[in-house]
Amino acid sequence: MPDMNFWNGRYLEKNTGWDLGQVSPPFVHLVDSGVLVPYSTILIPGAGRGWEALYLAGQGFEVTCVDFAPEAVAEGRALAKKHGVRVNYVEEDLFRLSPEVHGRYDYLLEQTCFCAIDPDRRQDYVKMAARMVRPGGELVGLFYVHGREGGPPWTTTSDEVRDLFRTHFDFLEFAVTPDSVESRKGEEILARLRRRPF
Repeated sequence: MPDMNFWNGRYLEKNTGWDLGQVSPPFVHLVDSGVLVPYSTILIPGAGRGWEALYLAGQGFEVTCVDFAPEAVAEGRALAKKHGVRVNYVEEDLFRLSPEVHGRYDYLLEQTCFCAIDPDRRQDYVKMAARMVRPGGELVGLFYVHGREGGPPWTTTSDEVRDLFRTHFDFLEFAVTPDSVESRKGEEILARLRRRPF
C-alpha cells in the first residue's frame, strides 16, 4: 500500500492530480453561508499543500494541517508564507497525533484524505477523527463516491460512510453536493457530522 515515500515522491515529481490548486468550492459555500464559524480551530488531516487551509486561515480560522510527506509540508509552508497567512503545518502520521491535541478542534475538515488511505484503515480514521474533534464539534468533509475500481483514490459509498461514522457522530448534512468542481460533479458527498459526547 502507498506509504510516506510513495506520497512524498508524488510531490517531488509534481505528480499530484488530486490537487485542485484552489480551495474546493463546497467549503467556500459553507464559510459564506455561516455554517463554519470564524476563529474556530480546524484540523485538516492529509492536507497536502493545504489550499483549504490557506483560504480558511484568511477567513480568520486557526488551522492546523497534518501530512506525513515532508515535501507536502514544505510546499504548504511556502504557500502560507507567500499568501501571508498563518497555518500550523505538522509533519506527522495522522494516526499518531499526540494525545495533547485530542479534543482540541472545533472542526475536522476531510478533503481527499479518506479516499487516499488504505480502505482497511477507515475504522482507524474514524477513531482518529473522534479523538481530535471536541464533543459538539464537527467533521466537515467531502467523501469521494466515484464508483471506480482500484485506488488511490479508493471509492466509498454513502452506506459505508454512515456505518463507519455513526458510532461517534450524528449526521447533520449528508448529500451529493452541487458545488463540486466540474471533474468531480456528482461524485462528492458533502457531510457535516457532529461529534457526540464521550
